[in-house]
Amino acid sequence: MCCCGKPTINGELGYRWNNPNAEPMIHPVNAPDVSEGETILYDEPGRCGGIDSHSFHYRVTKLHGSLFLLVRHGAGDERIRLSLYGKQAEVLAGLDSNGRYWLLNAIFHAQSEARHEGEDKQATRYRQAFIDGRLRKRKERNGTAYKVWIEPKIIPREPVPPDSTIPAGTEILLNSGQ
Repeated sequence: MCCCGKPTINGELGYRWNNPNAEPMIHPVNAPDVSEGETILYDEPGRCGGIDSHSFHYRVTKLHGSLFLLVRHGAGDERIRLSLYGKQAEVLAGLDSNGRYWLLNAIFHAQSEARHEGEDKQATRYRQAFIDGRLRKRKERNGTAYKVWIEPKIIPREPVPPDSTIPAGTEILLNSGQ
């Protein structure tokens, strides 16, 4: 638990872990790696300020006209594409370091939560398809890869009561796609 006593950015003296009476230390800066050809626009080390976020380091980079959010945290590194149209750079430029850090933190955590929800829904879908016997696979022609898909559910239609009659001359159209 962070016990810094005041907002502290990694690399600055003042960090205290789990003991408010301990001597202040410097939490090391641990930035995510940048790819070749990538330009760093913003580098925001972990910090605290009401929330302990010392383990998250954010960088905003530009590569081939697109902005990326690079994140390093306790589980490793992540890369998130931020823009398709470039307005985010203007928004980030209007913020101070703390405002930018906490906005990047919110973007990262929202994206992370959405990704986990999507993964959970997909896993549930595949589990149910397996249980239903609708999961299919086929070996590709090259012999090393498999194509996997889920067959659609077949919903039984209500049977026609035996006493119902269709008037003579009525044309019946069947859709094969349903």
